Amino acid sequence: MKYTVIIIVFLFVGSCQKKDALPELEKNEEKIITMNSVSNYDSIIRSVKLKGDTLAYNELYYYLMDSNKNDRTDTLMYYSQIMAEKYNYDLAYFYYLTALCEKYNISFKDANYSAINITSMNKLSKKEIENWLNKMLEKKVITKEQYNSVKR
Repeated sequence: MKYTVIIIVFLFVGSCQKKDALPELEKNEEKIITMNSVSNYDSIIRSVKLKGDTLAYNELYYYLMDSNKNDRTDTLMYYSQIMAEKYNYDLAYFYYLTALCEKYNISFKDANYSAINITSMNKLSKKEIENWLNKMLEKKVITKEQYNSVKR
């Protein structure tokens, strides 16, 4: 009986300490990376860069979209450019443009090119978006009408 009371007290005290640690975990949950996701991430990256694997690229895209907004745009642009230019994957052109618009806080949803407004951007950033749109037009990923609907 004596040991049972000690065990119950020990469990009660232990469970109280875990509750205090939970708020700290919730604050840092964006930074939590499991070993499983890291090893899978590395194999996905290899498949994208070396093979142009569209399934791996799509998985990488959704993985990045679930990550921190500030950290994902440059990474997404990097791998999208590889898939678009090296492997001619049309969807990667679109994802690159989406990330580019996100980087510059430009509204672009549901492939609505008329929502893209680059009139107030600085010349260098504006040129970056226009160059990508030109590539998309040259590769016939977008139509001339979509291209012309962008507000310049």
